[in-house]
Amino acid sequence: MRKLIVAIAISLFALPVGTAQAQSKSCPKWEPAIKAAGLPVKEFSYIAWRESRCRIKAINAIWENGKIVWTLNKNGTYDSGLLQINSGHRELVKKVCKGDLPLLLTLPCNLSVAKQLYDAHGLAPWTFVKTDAASQHKLNQSSQLDRTPSPR
Repeated sequence: MRKLIVAIAISLFALPVGTAQAQSKSCPKWEPAIKAAGLPVKEFSYIAWRESRCRIKAINAIWENGKIVWTLNKNGTYDSGLLQINSGHRELVKKVCKGDLPLLLTLPCNLSVAKQLYDAHGLAPWTFVKTDAASQHKLNQSSQLDRTPSPR
């Protein structure tokens, strides 16, 4: 049963290869909102496509009886919304959106938290990073110079 649930979850992220959205690797529908939020449009349109396939209500976890039973994140956290904001940012969500993590499934909250993260860390929250100090230092330097997201 669990394999079936995982297969269904994975299939929700897949788009037919022939669609314009799959070929463009962007979310043109959300670009006006991304721009209005003060985020770099080209980069965050791509991030939205890569992270959620342009779905505002995307979430990378499965719950049973109120408990997470599956998540893509090895540390047990989960990602929510168009730009897949991590649940580890709960306090930031409370501050910015005046509520809890479910608000990340709304476009205004997701983009507002993304803007706060981007202003503080550049594109680092949306890239894979090694945990050693040298890699973190290099990422911090490059995120200040090059704000182009790397594909996962």
